[in-house]
This record gives sequence, structure tokens and C-alpha cells, in this order.
Amino acid sequence: MMLFGDSGYRPLPQNHVDHPDISALEADLLTAVGGQEHFQEKLRSFFRSAIDEVIDTARTGRYFFRELEKTEKTYLGTKFEILLRDWLQVPRGVYLDLLIGEREVDVKSTTGGKSGWMIPPEAIDQFCIVLRVNEAAATCAVGLVRARREYLRGGTNRDAKTSFSAAGTQNIWWLVSDFAYTPNFWTLISDDLREAIMSSGKGARRLAALFEHCIGLPISRIQVAAVAAQDDFMKRIRRNQGARDFLAPKGIAILYSENDRSLIKALGIKVGYREFVSFRARTPEEFELLRASGHID
Repeated sequence: MMLFGDSGYRPLPQNHVDHPDISALEADLLTAVGGQEHFQEKLRSFFRSAIDEVIDTARTGRYFFRELEKTEKTYLGTKFEILLRDWLQVPRGVYLDLLIGEREVDVKSTTGGKSGWMIPPEAIDQFCIVLRVNEAAATCAVGLVRARREYLRGGTNRDAKTSFSAAGTQNIWWLVSDFAYTPNFWTLISDDLREAIMSSGKGARRLAALFEHCIGLPISRIQVAAVAAQDDFMKRIRRNQGARDFLAPKGIAILYSENDRSLIKALGIKVGYREFVSFRARTPEEFELLRASGHID
């Protein structure tokens, strides 16, 4: 299964009026995150973790984005902003959401249409990071733009906010566009399999069933905790009566991005931060690699 494709990087033309400023903003942002490759790697799990935290399967019994209340979907914009500030390790601006380099930057997000970002009066003519999330397709876009008045619609809503015109969106510098992030793995399996996993026993047994039936699918730490339904869920994965005890004899490894990054890279697997993935060797070389690292028997 091909979960991840091209990034859709689309900078502005060099003769564009905003090119110098947006290029400098991009450079400062990528410096903060450790470069383009690191940015894309982290982005795979950025939206997944935020959405999974709001779904909150462990406490709500919900599995899907469509089950969220309207107010929760609205709150996601605030959550994206908070997590982005933490990721970039930058302070709030005086007037806007972030201070990147010496620039005040607002963060705008939409989980709906192509150009649903609402621009308040204080952000007009200011720099913005625009986020677009399509949870049904598990794709996202991250762009940089200066919200010039000529890029915006003429009308405003009752909060005096406006949005980009169709032509105005052509002035966005896309760091990624239609970029595939880690999907909600519950959407990739049947309802019957989900019920089978959740009814397969206590924590370690459920995790073993999860990873055996979802081989190759990145799974967020939050979802793993929800399936285990125990505070010490990491113990339910490890050896010594954990899920690895059930799967290692079957040749199935459970890998974690934070502990097995070099092995994951050697195997050609793509996952985000704080994500798990199960893997079954396809070649003798992969089998020996997993066995030598103690992941399979």
C-alpha cells in the first residue's frame, strides 16, 4: 500500500512581489524544524496526533473524525496552532500567533474546502501560515502567504473577517500541497476487524491483534494507548508478556519511530514521529536484520 506520495512543493515565481519576504520566512521556518526532509517527516504525524487527541478513543469510544462535534472541529484550529508553536519552538507574537525570526505570523487552518481560511483585520497585509487538512483523504497542505488586501474577497462576515479570493490563493507559497499524512488506520480496516481487535482480550492481546492485522500501517502513539486501554500501555508492547512476545515467533516486528529510527530507515518504511508500525520481513536480508536487532525470534 502506497501511503505517501510527492510533497507538492510549489514556491512563488522569483519575479513575484512577495518572493523575497516569503523565501526568507520559509528559510527561517525550515531552520526551526531542521530542514525540509525533517519537516516532511514530522508532518506525517503532526495532524494525525492532533486529530486523534480530539477524537480521544480511549475516553469517548469514538474512532473517526466525522464523529466530532462542530465545536471540536473548530477547536482543532487552535490545537494546530499550539502544536505548531511547540514544534517550531518560537514564542507568540505581540499581535499574531507566532514570531518567526523577526516576523509576526498568523496561523490559519481549515478542515473543509480549498480556501476556507478566515482572515481577521489584524492579519491583513501580514504573513500567514495556512494549513489545510482533508481527513477523509488523509492529505494536507501547508503554505506561506502575505494576506494582501488585493488577495482577499471584498466582503466580510459579522466578525469583520474575510477570506482569500480564488485568484488570491495563487499567491500562496506551498511548502507541501496534497501531502499524504498518516491516515486514521481505523478507516483502512473493516468494522468487523475493528470489533475483532477490540474484543480480542486484555491490553497485550489487543495490541498483538492490532499489529498482526495492520502490518505496515503507521499507528499513532495515542491510538496505541487507546487500544491498550491501560496507563502503562508501553509495557503491553514490550517483551515479558507484552505484544512482542506473541508476534516475534511469527516473524512480526513492532517498531517505534523514537527507538528504531535507523532500522525503520534501513527497511524503507515511512512513519512520522511517535508512531508505531509492524513489519514482516520480505527478504532473507530483512529477516536477519530484524532478528539481529532482537525484534523477532
